[in-house]
Amino acid sequence: MDIGLSGYQWVLLSQTNPAPEELKDRFGEVFAQVLYNRKDLFDKDFSEDYIVPQLKNLINPSYFYSLEEVAIKLVDSIKKQKRIVIYGDYDADGITSTALLVNFFRDIKVPVKYYIPSRFTEGYGLNKEAIKSISDTADVLIVVDSGTNAIEELLYAKSLGLEVFVLDHHEPSDFWIDKNPLTFDSSIHIINPKFYDDEKINLMFKHLATVGIAFYLISLIRRFLNIEDIKLRNYLDIVAIGTIADIVPMSFINRVMVKTGLEEINKKNRIGITKLREVASIQRDVNTQDIAFMIAPRINAAGRLADARKSVKLLTTKDEISATFLANELENLNKKRQKITDNVLKEAELEISKYPLESAIVLGRENWHSGVVGIVAGKLVEKYKIPTVILSIENGKAVGSARSVSKVNIYKALDKCKHLFEKFGGHSAAAGLTINSDKIQEFRYALNQTVKEVAEEKPWAVKEIDMEVPLSYWDKGKVLQLYQLAPFGEKNPYPKFIDRNLRVDFFSVYGKNLVILDLRDKNKKVFTVKCWKGQDIVNQIYVGSIIDIVYTPEISNYKGIESIEFTIDDIKIVK
Repeated sequence: MDIGLSGYQWVLLSQTNPAPEELKDRFGEVFAQVLYNRKDLFDKDFSEDYIVPQLKNLINPSYFYSLEEVAIKLVDSIKKQKRIVIYGDYDADGITSTALLVNFFRDIKVPVKYYIPSRFTEGYGLNKEAIKSISDTADVLIVVDSGTNAIEELLYAKSLGLEVFVLDHHEPSDFWIDKNPLTFDSSIHIINPKFYDDEKINLMFKHLATVGIAFYLISLIRRFLNIEDIKLRNYLDIVAIGTIADIVPMSFINRVMVKTGLEEINKKNRIGITKLREVASIQRDVNTQDIAFMIAPRINAAGRLADARKSVKLLTTKDEISATFLANELENLNKKRQKITDNVLKEAELEISKYPLESAIVLGRENWHSGVVGIVAGKLVEKYKIPTVILSIENGKAVGSARSVSKVNIYKALDKCKHLFEKFGGHSAAAGLTINSDKIQEFRYALNQTVKEVAEEKPWAVKEIDMEVPLSYWDKGKVLQLYQLAPFGEKNPYPKFIDRNLRVDFFSVYGKNLVILDLRDKNKKVFTVKCWKGQDIVNQIYVGSIIDIVYTPEISNYKGIESIEFTIDDIKIVK
C-alpha cells in the first residue's frame, strides 16, 4: 500500500481501471489510459471531436430538456415589455449567472434589474420579504443558483402576480420525487438538469453550473428573437469563471465553454475582468488555476464580507474608472477575508482537539465569521480527510457550510439529518445549512453515523493516479497530447503519474513553500523537479533519500525558452 506524506493513499487507476487494447492501439498506452480514466465524463465517446473541445461542437440547446419551452415563455415576456428582475446569489456561480443575464439583456436593449440577498441578514436562497419588495417593480422574476426547493417562496411569488423562472443546479428535495417541475405550476418554470437523467443527452447537461444553464438559455433567446449581431462567445468569459469557481465536473460541455471563455478573458475585452487580473498581478495568459485560486476568491470576497453586488457591478460595468475602483475594493476585501480565515482556522484547530476524530467534524462558535466558514471547512477536509461542517452561531442560530472528500456525498449524508435543520441544500461536495445552536451536539453525532452510511468505500482519502510513467518518458509532443484534454478541473484533474526509486541528489528551499529537487533515476539521469508543499517535506528528506513521487508533467515557457517541467504532488519515502 502506498501512502504519501500527504496522508492520502495512492490508487493507480491503470490497475483498477485498465484501458482496453483497442484504445491503446489508437492513442498509445499512456494517453489511452489517461483518457480511459475519464471515461465517465466522456461517456466512452473517444472521437476526436469529443476529446478536443471546440465551440463549434457545443451541444445544441434544443436538446436541453424543457429549455426551449421555457425560453419561448421568457421571449414572450420580453416582447410584451414585462419588467424583469434577476434574483441572484452571493457566491461566484450566483454572481456570474446574474452578471451574464444582466449583460445579455442590456446588450439586447431589454431593461433589467437585479437583487442579491445579504449573506448576513437574509441567508441563502429566496425569502418572502425580498420577493414582496421585488413584486412592486417587476412582472417577471428570474431566480439563479437557488430556488429549486424553495416551494413556499415560489408559490408566494406567484400569489403576488410574478411569473417565475428558476435556473438552478442544486439537488432536488424529496418534494419532487413524484412531481414534474414542468407541470407543477403554470407560472413557475424551473430549469434544473438534475431533474432529468433518464436519457443520455440529458446526462450531458447534468454537470452544468447555473451560469452554464444561463448561457444555454440566452442562446435560445437570441435565436428566437433573431438577433444576429450578438456574439454568444463574448459571454463565455463570465461562464468560465462561474463554472471553475463552482467546482462542477469538467465535462465535455463545460470544457468547451471554459476553454473558449479563457480565450475571451485573455483577449481582455471585458474591463472588469481585466482590472481584476491587474490587482491579482496576473501578467501571463489566464488558466483554470488562476481562476480558481486568484480570480474567483476575489469575486467571492464581496459576498463573504460585504455586498455581492460589488462583484456583479464589476462584471457588468463598461467604465474603466468604475472597474478600477471596484477591483481594488475586491482586492482589499480578499486580503481581509484571508486574515479572518486564518484566525478562524486556528481556533477551529483548537476546537478539534476537544473531540475525538470519528467520521466527520462538526464545529461551531459565536465569533466565527459566516463568510469564511466554507473556506475553513475546505481546509480542514484537506488536512483531516473527513467531511467537515463549520458553523457560525448568532442569537441561537447556527449557519454553516459543509465540505467533503471524494468518496462521501455530503448532500446525501446531510439529507439523513434534515429533521434537525431549519433548511439546507447543496450537492455532493459542498452544502449549506441552518440549525438551532442547541441541536449542534445531536447533529455532530448524527452526521458521524450518516457519513458511514453513504460513503462509497474506505479509505475515503485517496489520491487517484493515472499510471506509473518514468520521468524519462516525457517530451514536448507527449505533454501536448495530454493538453488535448484541457481545460482540467473537477473530475478531469491534471494527469498525475508515479515514478519510483528516485535518489535525492540535491534540494533547496525557496521562501516558505517551494522546494526544488534534483532526482536521479535508475539510469543515472538527473531531473530537476519542483514541489510547492515544501514545509511538509523539507524535514523528512535528505540528500541520498530514495523516494517515490506523484507528479504532473508540464511545458514551461520561461523567458521564451520551452522546456519540460515536473511538479510533485506527493512523496513517499522509500528509504
